[in-house]
Amino acid sequence: MTKHIVLTGATSGIGRALAIQAHQLGYKLSLCGRSQAKMDQTLAMLSELELNMENVLSDCFCVSDSQSIQAFSAKAKQANGDIDILINCAGLNNVRTLGYQTEIEALDWMMKINCYAPIELIKSVLPDMLAAKQGCIVNVLSTVCLFANAGISSYTASKMALDGYTKVMRKEHRADNIKFLSVYPGGVDTEFRAAERPQYLTADAVAKAILNQIDTDANTHIHELVIRPPAEENFC
Repeated sequence: MTKHIVLTGATSGIGRALAIQAHQLGYKLSLCGRSQAKMDQTLAMLSELELNMENVLSDCFCVSDSQSIQAFSAKAKQANGDIDILINCAGLNNVRTLGYQTEIEALDWMMKINCYAPIELIKSVLPDMLAAKQGCIVNVLSTVCLFANAGISSYTASKMALDGYTKVMRKEHRADNIKFLSVYPGGVDTEFRAAERPQYLTADAVAKAILNQIDTDANTHIHELVIRPPAEENFC
């Protein structure tokens, strides 16, 4: 049976790399992102692979909109059937201030995108996964959950909040055969960064690692994946 992946953040970086590689592997895809222009670029890349595009659905909206999330999940199920895998890849890191200088409004927006939106996506797909007694939810987090770095308190707080939430849900749904994979990438050389970092991980490498962890047998539940470039030293 061909599995169906719902993927957020498919318009750039790790999300785009996941979309391309998953398409090559034959998954049915329901993709979302914020920018229609960037989504068009992703879809063009998928078309260039000259594979079946009938099972590729796309939509563009801001993940801060709960109603749009619910509508997207419904469209995904209608187009590609039951959702087997959710990959929360959309993220934001636009606050670079010391903790005491951070405006609460800026922190709140970071929480909406990096924590609340992924939870809304999980809530939208979980009932059907519970009914089917199977499913896989992947949250792309960050190594900031594992090692503190100055100047990114808002980003760290938002990712750690989702990390904690995921750990609880992993236990709550263990008996339901629903797998929760937390992915902690270190530095990745994508447009997410202001400057190029060729010594960092590539988006393709991270995407490949994630898809490898998904492709396991029924009795294998991989909880966490930490992936870092050799150049990185901020770990214990």
